[in-house]
Amino acid sequence: MKEELQKLIEQYGADAVAKAAAVAKAAAEALNKHVPTISTPVVTDEQLINTISQLDAAVTDILEAGRKNEETYQNKVELARRARQLETSIQITEAEAINTICGTGKDAYGIIPYPDGTHVRVAVTNDTQRDAFRRHFSADERKELASVEADIKAIEVSQFKAREDLDAKKEALSCIRAKAQLQAAALTYLA
Repeated sequence: MKEELQKLIEQYGADAVAKAAAVAKAAAEALNKHVPTISTPVVTDEQLINTISQLDAAVTDILEAGRKNEETYQNKVELARRARQLETSIQITEAEAINTICGTGKDAYGIIPYPDGTHVRVAVTNDTQRDAFRRHFSADERKELASVEADIKAIEVSQFKAREDLDAKKEALSCIRAKAQLQAAALTYLA
């Protein structure tokens, strides 16, 4: 051993050999240090079962939130279709009402029939009167259209809430997933 040491000193110098010996000593001390342990019990049987249950519940919650989100879109499609049908029906009804106007200019008039069988003759000599006349005939359809549009707006609000709920559940799942990955890493390290 002395001979080997003497050869190294002659080849590299005393200072270089002393530095190399100090580095080797520090490395040996680092290897002999105590291996750190996990002081928080994250890998007990109870903790692992708890994490698996949380993952299962989170996936179920996400599936349910996704189903609700999809449901709101289906309802909106049906209402949008009905709204378009009503808009078309209103246009046709108002066009038919305009076609029933008799006369021209200051002599123009329309006849409004009522359910009790009476008919009222009204003047439609300007744009405002013509608009009122045609809207009278489409009043019921306009009320239904307003109701359908209100339902569509309500669905849009519920869609927003459903998306927020889905996003919150996805975020919760990612936290649970991180916990599960930590436990898996701890188990791998301890194995």
